[in-house]
Amino acid sequence: MTEPDTATPPQLRAQVVDSMTTLLTRMLRPEAPVTVRTQLMDELGLSSSLALELLLELEDELEIQIDVEDLDEDLMTTVGDLADYITHHCTPR
Repeated sequence: MTEPDTATPPQLRAQVVDSMTTLLTRMLRPEAPVTVRTQLMDELGLSSSLALELLLELEDELEIQIDVEDLDEDLMTTVGDLADYITHHCTPR
């Protein structure tokens, strides 16, 4: 049995950032380290299909459901921007 999610938004955001940097590094093998300021499209060349794969992996890893209804490319500029969106638009599974 899993424990209820008691993470506060800052803790959840840190978990999201950690998971994203790990997943992006594994998926894209960038030359430079991935940080919260890394630009997803411009620096990493993240495509829409890889972005979807990233979101699905994050949902599985963090046991959350991400509401993607209002998500558009403008909200996915940097790792930090996307982490902020996910933190405020997700629910525990």
